[in-house]
Amino acid sequence: MFPDKAKMVRNANAILLMFAVAPVVYLVLAALVTFGKGGFARDQNIIPVLFFAFVVVSLVNIGIIVFVQTSKSIMSERGRYDPVGRTYLIMSTGAVLAEAYTIYGLVLTLLSGSIFYAIGFSFVAWACLWWVRARFKMNLGKLPDA
Repeated sequence: MFPDKAKMVRNANAILLMFAVAPVVYLVLAALVTFGKGGFARDQNIIPVLFFAFVVVSLVNIGIIVFVQTSKSIMSERGRYDPVGRTYLIMSTGAVLAEAYTIYGLVLTLLSGSIFYAIGFSFVAWACLWWVRARFKMNLGKLPDA
């Protein structure tokens, strides 16, 4: 997948940076679209139900992120012949799953007109990205230097 460890680290850092900046872009977009207006939902009674559904999906998502980041058996066969690629795939899977929170917040913000949903879900996304990055650095230290 990658010719060397340094190229993989550059690509991984670029992905993490993009996923860390994306919530800011979503917050600006949501603020511009909903500033001084109500949300796009015709019936505002759907917002608490949708919020609860996103919270449940987010909890499941956190469980999947933790499982993928900590499991020794995920892609263990690939780890034998391509440990650098395995490390990158585990990190990128966790980063993509963490980015889902900002989308949940953006959807709720656009429907309700309240920017607080986007802010809250963005903080969760940043916390998950920070944890995924820490796990990536730990896994990076276990790789051979070849």
